[in-house]
Amino acid sequence: MCFRSNAEKPAIRLLFLLPTYTFGGAERTSLNLLGGIDKKRFQICLVTSKNIFTYFSDIGIEKFIPLEDIGISTWFTTYRRFFHDVGRVASLLKKETPDLVFGMMHYPSSLLVFANKLYHLGMKVIASPRGPSTEYLRYFEPDVIRRTSLKAIFKLFLRFADGIVVNSSGMKEECIADFHAMKAKIAVIPNGVDVPIIREMSCEDAAIERKKGFTVFSAAGRLEREKNFSFLIKAFSQVRKKREATLLLIGDGSEMRSLQILSAELGVESDVLFLGYQKNPYKYISKSDIFVHTCLFEGFPNIILEAMANGVPVISIDCPYGPRDIITDGENGFLIPINDEKAMVDALVKLTDNKELRDHIRELGAERIKVFSVQNMVAGYETFFDTIAQTP
Repeated sequence: MCFRSNAEKPAIRLLFLLPTYTFGGAERTSLNLLGGIDKKRFQICLVTSKNIFTYFSDIGIEKFIPLEDIGISTWFTTYRRFFHDVGRVASLLKKETPDLVFGMMHYPSSLLVFANKLYHLGMKVIASPRGPSTEYLRYFEPDVIRRTSLKAIFKLFLRFADGIVVNSSGMKEECIADFHAMKAKIAVIPNGVDVPIIREMSCEDAAIERKKGFTVFSAAGRLEREKNFSFLIKAFSQVRKKREATLLLIGDGSEMRSLQILSAELGVESDVLFLGYQKNPYKYISKSDIFVHTCLFEGFPNIILEAMANGVPVISIDCPYGPRDIITDGENGFLIPINDEKAMVDALVKLTDNKELRDHIRELGAERIKVFSVQNMVAGYETFFDTIAQTP
């Protein structure tokens, strides 16, 4: 049996495809959404890896299908692999017969749309690209032929999806301008954060030694090229020449060693603490004076909201697309042009030297995050899911 039935009022049978093995922003959003969604209105079949499901195991998911049993990838390097995965997803959909299918991120969205169309399944598909496609292609797909092909795939899944969910106004504009998505299909639903839980977790003890008189900066995320931590370390090294300060880097990734070498070359290795992956990053962020976000591109940066929930003022790169949906520059945080090291240094020094300004931004940040509650996010998704499921 695929799903339980409810004879009195049938729930919408929703298959949620999340092919990933690492827990990050999209996974946190999925957890908040599926944890808060009305289980009387929606019966959830979650397809993800066994590792990721451990985060979802106690939130009332109707059915879990291990990604390992389906045999699909999290991304593809050959088109043979892509169409192999499309076929596997089509077989899954034929077996489960959901009312509605949802793809979290680009690849699952592509697989669901192509499976639905190529195999004539007639299901309602909602696609949800979570980050800027144009920026991703520019930074990470140097081969012109592959870049062109991927852009064509993105256009097709946006065209043939029954609905599209994005998390920022910039993402919506990109889908329309660069990939010709129909405006009427797109819903902008910002990510939500669970402020009470974040604040509770922030009270855990953090085993770091705070040097007397030092300002503590923090940053968090996967240590990968798109997170732009090398830029942050360079800016921090300039600040360190003027002020006593420590930088906490929370996260792990392939750039770890090169960032450590860069810190040593710039003479700040003793002041940059690499904390690695932390299941609870909030206990470190809450102990910092200023949070810094330097990503080259984002769909919607949960971590900015989480820093605000921790009562920490935020300085962010004004990257495509999410930060300016949260921060009003100079009011509840600072927005810095991409790779403008002088502007970043000036903002770091300005906040370091002005406690009154830090307190002011902290208060306005705490007010701003009220808009981005999990309840508001879940309500937005429930309404959109209902609309797409009931559309003839």
